Amino acid sequence: MSTSTPPPSSPTVTKTTRRDFLLATSLTSTSVALGASAESPKPAPKAKPTVPKEEHGPVPPITPVPGPAFLHAGPMVGHVTPTTARLWAKGSNQGELAFKVGKSPDLSDGRTLPPAALVELSSFTGQAEVQGLEPASTYFYTPLLDGAPALSRPFPSFTTAPAADHRGRLRFAFGSCVGRRGYVSAAAFGEMAARDNFDLLLMLGDNHYGDTTDPALLRDFYHMSRTVGGFEKLVRQKPTYAIWDDHDFGPNNSDGTSKGKEDSLRVFQEWWANPGYGEEGNPGCYHSFSRSGVDFIMLDSRYHRTPNKVAEDGTKTMLGTRQLQWLKDKLSASTATFKIVACGSEWQTMTQPDCWSSFARERKEIFDHITQNKIEGVVLLSGDRHFTAGYQIQGRFLEFTSGPFGSTNGTLQENPERFTGADSGKLWTVLDLDTSATPPTLHYEIWQAGGGLLERRELSMDEVNGRKAIEPSPYPLVPERMEPKKPSPKKKP
Repeated sequence: MSTSTPPPSSPTVTKTTRRDFLLATSLTSTSVALGASAESPKPAPKAKPTVPKEEHGPVPPITPVPGPAFLHAGPMVGHVTPTTARLWAKGSNQGELAFKVGKSPDLSDGRTLPPAALVELSSFTGQAEVQGLEPASTYFYTPLLDGAPALSRPFPSFTTAPAADHRGRLRFAFGSCVGRRGYVSAAAFGEMAARDNFDLLLMLGDNHYGDTTDPALLRDFYHMSRTVGGFEKLVRQKPTYAIWDDHDFGPNNSDGTSKGKEDSLRVFQEWWANPGYGEEGNPGCYHSFSRSGVDFIMLDSRYHRTPNKVAEDGTKTMLGTRQLQWLKDKLSASTATFKIVACGSEWQTMTQPDCWSSFARERKEIFDHITQNKIEGVVLLSGDRHFTAGYQIQGRFLEFTSGPFGSTNGTLQENPERFTGADSGKLWTVLDLDTSATPPTLHYEIWQAGGGLLERRELSMDEVNGRKAIEPSPYPLVPERMEPKKPSPKKKP
């Protein structure tokens, strides 16, 4: 019987995967490269993506255009009452400006206002007040330059205010911060004009970014912003009211010490058609008007302002003594359901130094006046901050800040006074008031160019007057199409 020789023992075979091989070779390479260092290298920090800064070209200067005058900007509807309307326009050269107004769309029944000369000293701007109109009525109009219509049909139109004792629904839009060139606000104003869903427009400052008190430069910036297509269409039909903030008054964060502020005010008056400008002996852009049971009190936050950095000494002021008393008197005398108090600077507490935070004593004096006199229905408006937000200040005072129409966006920060807000895209706000309802109603709407209606919400009169806390809205507010899709329901087996 033969015996077989056992086979030699087989060596142990370890299976090497591709992942193990790549890992081993990469470690060997790293070890050689680092001189067999025991420590692994730290990954290089990722560079932050850079956002390109847009370079804007120069603002075109406005100069007289040779030849017969033509319409260079406008027309614009300014202050409107039940029986009057202020109309504005700018010619290209010397000439005579008049307006023809009538109820017929072709102006066959129109009457012509007396002409006024357009002169270079005021950059060929002019305005006129139409009288003898009927309340709550639509009128068509055209500017006439040297007797000839400056527009072709269809002529623009405006609607007069209801009778003085009328109570009803009123929708008004407001915002600020149009940006450094006209085209950056084109999307917002174009959509506002196309939607055509409000009655009045309030421009709350930084209506251009001239950053100067030089009259020639100011006029260049006004002309640039006034000729933006959507804005031009909008203000031909909607009564428009304006106050200023720092960039359209003078340099950034400018105040009452600014040299040339008298020139800024003179040019401001050339380009807007407000019902008034300050008081006798106390110049400024502040004014007031009323409509449908709502009083509008429009403040000047720059002309009489103490510099922000001055220490509080009991006299530091944003409004100046005369305007502060004017504001108190307007609030005390008002019997309107809502009192809209608009200011270029933000009212809320946790803001930046170029706002009411630097004028806490004066702000307290205003708030104390409202509280002690039991004044209800006060709604504070503001701009400047390049975002839109709603606040219940100190749990009592309602504020809406609105913008930007065109400027780059600011970022909302944590703030216990804020109950809503949006800080993306070009933004404006609409307040929808009904003074005939029992109780009266206030809805606010936040709109975004290209995104549409971000939020519409009703606030009760208890919330408006601080008797009830306003619950926060979802944040951030985003267009409906950007909401995540809801998962489809699972089918039953």
